[in-house]
Amino acid sequence: MKTREEALALLYEWVKSDSLRKHCIAVGAAMEKYALVFDVEADDVDVWWTCGLLHDMDYEKYPDINVHPIMGCKELRKHEYDERIIESILSHNEKTGIKRYNKMSKTLFAVDELCGLIMALAKVRPENFSGMDAESVKKVMKKDNFAASINRGDIQKGIEELGVKEDEHYCNVIEALGNVKKELGF
Repeated sequence: MKTREEALALLYEWVKSDSLRKHCIAVGAAMEKYALVFDVEADDVDVWWTCGLLHDMDYEKYPDINVHPIMGCKELRKHEYDERIIESILSHNEKTGIKRYNKMSKTLFAVDELCGLIMALAKVRPENFSGMDAESVKKVMKKDNFAASINRGDIQKGIEELGVKEDEHYCNVIEALGNVKKELGF
């Protein structure tokens, strides 16, 4: 198993954009939160975190939806990352044809877009994550012009695939991001 430091070094090697780095850190935090919610084995918590952290590592170099995340996963294989991480990352882009078959892959898909929405919401709130709740997220989910690039359909599909309650899902991700708010620039 690669260390967190090794995963962060790889992220910083591949990703130069501060906003994309923060998104990856946010998704890593959400994945770690869900590893704890789902009570995965202690050794696997870092696997889940790493999956989230590195899921978009190739997006700057290969933003084409038909190529991302394939190129990043080739690099992960070179570095001998856990195949569960690679398969989950591949499955978060439906264009790869890789099905989401386990909790980790379903969780990655479920938190990816939601992390972007919650971070955008935190940026416009004077208290950022503090006091944010499921209702706050539901309100902005209905506003198509707020964080317009966020795919709300994918958020809903992720909730359904993961089999979690919508409010709990929103609260889990809010809590996860609130726990790393300094790393996210808040």
